[in-house]
Amino acid sequence: MDQLLRVLIVDDSEEDAELLLKTLQRGGHEVIHARVDTPAAMREALEGQDWDVITSDHAMPSFSAPAALRLAKELRPTVPFIIVSGEIDLNLAVSLMKEGAEDYIQKRELPRLVPTIARELREVGLRRESKRATEAAAVSEVRYRRLFEAAQDGILILDATTGRIIDVNPFLIRTLGFAREEFLGRQVWEIGAFKDKSASQRAFLELQEKGYVRYEGLPLQKKNGDELAVEFVSNVYFDDGVKVAQCNIRDITERKAAEAEIRKLNAELELRVQERTAQLEALNRELETFNYAVSHDLRAPLRRILGFTEALEEEPSDGQTPENLRIIHKIRHSVERMNELIAALLELARFSRERLKRHTVDLSAIAHIVATELQNHLGRKVDFVIAEGMTTQGDDQFLRIVVENLLSNAWKFTAKRTTAHIEFGSTRQPDGSAVYFVRDDGAGFDMAYAGRLFGAFQRLHGEGEFPGLGIGLATVQRIIIRHGGRVWAEGVVGDGATFYFTLNGGPVVQAAVAR
Repeated sequence: MDQLLRVLIVDDSEEDAELLLKTLQRGGHEVIHARVDTPAAMREALEGQDWDVITSDHAMPSFSAPAALRLAKELRPTVPFIIVSGEIDLNLAVSLMKEGAEDYIQKRELPRLVPTIARELREVGLRRESKRATEAAAVSEVRYRRLFEAAQDGILILDATTGRIIDVNPFLIRTLGFAREEFLGRQVWEIGAFKDKSASQRAFLELQEKGYVRYEGLPLQKKNGDELAVEFVSNVYFDDGVKVAQCNIRDITERKAAEAEIRKLNAELELRVQERTAQLEALNRELETFNYAVSHDLRAPLRRILGFTEALEEEPSDGQTPENLRIIHKIRHSVERMNELIAALLELARFSRERLKRHTVDLSAIAHIVATELQNHLGRKVDFVIAEGMTTQGDDQFLRIVVENLLSNAWKFTAKRTTAHIEFGSTRQPDGSAVYFVRDDGAGFDMAYAGRLFGAFQRLHGEGEFPGLGIGLATVQRIIIRHGGRVWAEGVVGDGATFYFTLNGGPVVQAAVAR
């Protein structure tokens, strides 16, 4: 493909211009041209269009090569100007080249024009690239200086061979309080801020060897004597062929103080943890002692009371009155109740003490067993809906107690329903973990008292209405907490209740629902 060439021809001969164009075309150029022979016409051509090259005859009736060269340099100083003339004095040609003409060619040597133009176009391209590179370097230098001057870290530029300071930024001058003149030309270890001269010299030797060094907590001293801790990072590179080292110095005094405070707080926290651990161990020992006292010292007098009431009941009938027998029966009932409460307290303490044994637990299977036992032993027909495939990780014995308590609780509080409905299922939380629930359509409860549900011996219904010790939900809560979960409830008086709980045991798998 021919190379496009835009040529402005200054010549009064149309035939000579035509020969010049044919020469360029034979040289592989597609030529766009204009021919002018007066200063006005040349000015108009130069102002109206860009040109790749200008050729000019020497002597014309209304124009000349020197005048054309002056006009070209005025309006298009970067466009190559080549004299193409039939006859020209050699001294004049040399003079014109000194003034800016790139070359001169006699018209009888027109074939020389093609390589001459190619050479000049290459040189124009090189000059443009050089100019762009120079301008880019200047822009880069301006940006670097702006960053250097505005940086909020101290910066030193060193001669990487001698260690002498070439430049220092304003931030480091302000930070250390030394004048700029006290930095420039001196070696780093000669600056009063660097207290340890031998350490600074060793660091510089390491920098020369490795090309990079980093120190943290390096002590520097300000001119006023104050000390500060710094992070010192230095690397070596070449700048215009000169090997330099840039040292970035960051004040980390506040960070070091904060780290020291954190270490102090951690030490204090560790001490408090040790103290609390010792306190908990002491409390556990006291709990063991209390459990022994409850199981032995408190139950012993209860057993004696029961023995005395049995002895009274065995008295001859003629020595007893109906009222005495009624009182003896009440005493026996109260002692048995007390025994049940003590047993419940001991069981509740066991759930907080025993170690969990985690493995896969099938909650659905446990629920089916509990539902069957309730229907077989308590003689009621209740519609159970149990989701299949609910599995988790946890202690199977403890989690069975959770399911037993919640399903038994639902069974108890639906006792007055002709047709009761109890459901055990699960839903997913936004994070994908499972929320299990037991829902019934029984007596329900007032949400104003929901906070009392999981307290030991807390009851929202009278014992005559719904019997029980009030320890079941407290047991559920203790076991759920031990498994890293939580439990809560919602209810409406007369319209049932739903108990929810989570377990830190992995997501639920729910495949189907069974009745």
